[in-house]
Amino acid sequence: MSRYLDDLRRELAEVGIGGRLRDRILAEAADHLAEGDVRSFGDPAELAREFADDLATVRSRRATLRSLAALAAAAAVFAPAFLLAATAGRTGDIFSAEWPPLGVLAVLGLVACPQLSFAAGLLALLRLARRRRERRLAAQDVALLLRRTRIALAFGGGTLASAALYALEYRAELDPWYVLAIPAAAAAAGACLAAAGIATRRAAGVKSSVPGEAGDVFDDLPIALPRRPWLLFALAAATAAAPALVAGGVTNEGPRNAAAELVFVAAGFLALGKRLGLRR
Repeated sequence: MSRYLDDLRRELAEVGIGGRLRDRILAEAADHLAEGDVRSFGDPAELAREFADDLATVRSRRATLRSLAALAAAAAVFAPAFLLAATAGRTGDIFSAEWPPLGVLAVLGLVACPQLSFAAGLLALLRLARRRRERRLAAQDVALLLRRTRIALAFGGGTLASAALYALEYRAELDPWYVLAIPAAAAAAGACLAAAGIATRRAAGVKSSVPGEAGDVFDDLPIALPRRPWLLFALAAATAAAPALVAGGVTNEGPRNAAAELVFVAAGFLALGKRLGLRR
């Protein structure tokens, strides 16, 4: 029995199961082995894979839901930061920061990071919803779900960092309450994102062996669409650019803002399209 438990311990470590969960599995295995024949208990490697397949599905779903909740909290910080900037004393000159390069970086971050975070988070939610009835997710499914989640968290953190940097770089033109409140709120929301990131990393450490293809975004959509990634990109770009054009005015800043949105969407699609499962 001791040899079997040693083999099981080693196999559990191989598939990424450790800590208190591994100790509990070994304790339960020891209880069962004391009551029966070792040969009837099953191969340690196969048993470890079964545990890992179940755990990878449970942890990836839980980590994604926790991350989406943390991102919602981050959005509660970002939205006031973005909307109140116009009423907090700003003159509107992007180059009036304490150090203009950092100021421009903060503004670009406030524009690009939340859009990328929202897109990745939405894709993670779609995959979660489409696979909600499956008892065990395929290994590639788990990897894609967690990859989308990590990207959403990363750009969510970038959004918070940009909001805090914006408040600090333009503090000479901002109301004092804004300069104090936004970095503090960003730090609190960032702690939530960090905790979600740790849970996501733990989930990724468990190695599922369930076969199957992850597919792409077209497998996540509730309606069947032609599998044309570049057409999807064109629709997303138009959806992002049209409000910017209307809000800025066709004869004023609208064309410039719309062009910037097109550039952001194109850059995101080219850089992250495969990792997010938008194209193969």
